[in-house]
Amino acid sequence: MPEDSTRRRFLTAAGTGTIAAIAGCLGGDDSSSDDGSGNGDTDNTNGNDNTNGDDDTGNTDEQSGGTLQMMATGAIQTLDPINAKGSGAGYNQYNQQLLYFPDGQEPPEAALAEEYEVSGDGLTYTFTLRDDATFHDGSNVTAQDVVYSYRRLAESENSRNRDDIVGDTLILEHEKDATLSEPTDEETLADVVPGSLGIEAVDERTVEMRLRQPFEFTLYQIAGGAFSVLPENAVGDIEGYDGQFGYNEFFSTQGSGPTYAAAGPFQVENWSKGSQLTLSSFADYYGGEANLDEIVYTVVGDANTRLSRFENGNADILEGIPTASFNPSNVSIETQEGERSIGTYSLNGSEVNYGQIPSLTTEYLVFNTLEVPLPVRRAFAYAMNQHDIAANVYKGTAKPAYHIVPPAAYPTFEEGQSGEDSYDRHAETGYQSNLDFGADGYPYGYDETQLGEATATMEAAGYNDDNQFSITATTISGSTAYSDVLTRLQSKLRQAYISMSIEQADFGTIISRAISGDMEVFALGDGMEYPGPQNFLRFLYGADPSGQFTRWGAEGSFHDGELRQTSIDAWENNYAAEGVTADDQAEAFQTIEETNWQSMQELPIVHPINQRLWQNDVDVTMYGVMENQAFDDTTITR
Repeated sequence: MPEDSTRRRFLTAAGTGTIAAIAGCLGGDDSSSDDGSGNGDTDNTNGNDNTNGDDDTGNTDEQSGGTLQMMATGAIQTLDPINAKGSGAGYNQYNQQLLYFPDGQEPPEAALAEEYEVSGDGLTYTFTLRDDATFHDGSNVTAQDVVYSYRRLAESENSRNRDDIVGDTLILEHEKDATLSEPTDEETLADVVPGSLGIEAVDERTVEMRLRQPFEFTLYQIAGGAFSVLPENAVGDIEGYDGQFGYNEFFSTQGSGPTYAAAGPFQVENWSKGSQLTLSSFADYYGGEANLDEIVYTVVGDANTRLSRFENGNADILEGIPTASFNPSNVSIETQEGERSIGTYSLNGSEVNYGQIPSLTTEYLVFNTLEVPLPVRRAFAYAMNQHDIAANVYKGTAKPAYHIVPPAAYPTFEEGQSGEDSYDRHAETGYQSNLDFGADGYPYGYDETQLGEATATMEAAGYNDDNQFSITATTISGSTAYSDVLTRLQSKLRQAYISMSIEQADFGTIISRAISGDMEVFALGDGMEYPGPQNFLRFLYGADPSGQFTRWGAEGSFHDGELRQTSIDAWENNYAAEGVTADDQAEAFQTIEETNWQSMQELPIVHPINQRLWQNDVDVTMYGVMENQAFDDTTITR
């Protein structure tokens, strides 16, 4: 092996048919971990590690088979991994990437790749594929399949996630089409010259990936669902591939039967778009056939209906409890495994399994700056009290949010500090503030509502009782928390000459409308693909308005050009530039956060704590901070 490269090997755990990562950090010495998890709190199984011991029914004999009844919170609109926004329903059950997060825990471990090599300059990754992975159609997974799948992500007009591969963080080498260097908001074509992407099949089992610049979270990024591997030439939506099937034919299970083929532990049996998805165990999965016979996802948009179905035994797992129904005193935490808290929850007099974990997620309001002037955006911020919302809407299951980046990914500024320490100190006092606007901390009131400031801001902009600003806020159907937040704001904003109406839409519709710019303000929860601040900052610093939901900096948007340039300079010169130090990046990080305070493109609400309830006859592991989890080792005892 060349001296300027670092090899990382993934080994198969003896007797389990699963995979353990021997080392997952770039640039360090190879070292082993007994459990392969990187944090020492689970075993190295791919799925259930029986953290609860014997089930509460007294039945200690696990049995294979059965149907796991799941509920999807939003309409299942697509099976295409490059087209899906958000985690969706079941994507991580039937798709597979080169690497994955075992039970949602970091660091990523081997999946379709069993070994990788990184050049000394951090620009070239060489992956060796396992030789026993097959797609659901029976064909072997090859390096050519990886090249095809990555090219679709970057080049296809169907891709809504190309920023993940040719954006501002993970940037594969590529050439740009000069005619598309400044695409309009309606532009659907990628600006990547076909075939120029830095991905190559060296041979049947070897893939070489070339980056434009080093990126410390490369392995995290490619473990995300958008990087799922599909059979080469399945559809012909990129140059050089005619396609074995038409696009709608491949991503469908109607008519003569399923045509969709991926490489995960479950395969798609039936899909009723927007309604239900049925998955069956894939017998030839390289990790061993799943314990379950099938998983059925039923779309249930309303949170209270989801709770009722779980209470009645018509669902096996409930992801989150409606805030209005949650009672903190019903929680009994019995074990702590890293950041995961596991115990029971008293539900109508019966004890069911319960787990919770702080999320790498921020829930916030997104303003379309083409439609909403800055005084209105600031009035929203003055009217909101994040502490009150966390306590009374989320009932203590969320941390008040004053930054877009969650505490776990927030940079530290002093030895011995945690990210949460730095987060709180900056929000409260403006410690090491980089702009005068944030010198005293969060400028719209830390743990307080400032309706006087909201009113004065609107009056200075010419608004009054006879000249109110009308705005429509959009929230996800069935989200009681978002609806409660907006309802609380609604009455306060009236005092500041803002008349706000509230509408609901399903998640897929909101994302589509956000991409097209067809909303004024909407509520959104955004989870990190990797625990680094650039995950969110890449959408916030303002260089490419056409790629931002906020459109901040676009022609005709309500923005300050000098402030936007300050943010762009912070990113390009002090964050993403070569040779910068960690201190440079931390300073740039806070500059961009404070720029958002001043521009108020995105108004942070809370950082939630994720909750899960599951029935006593279901043995499933509480997921980790990366959330995505496969259910192949989940068992049912009934």
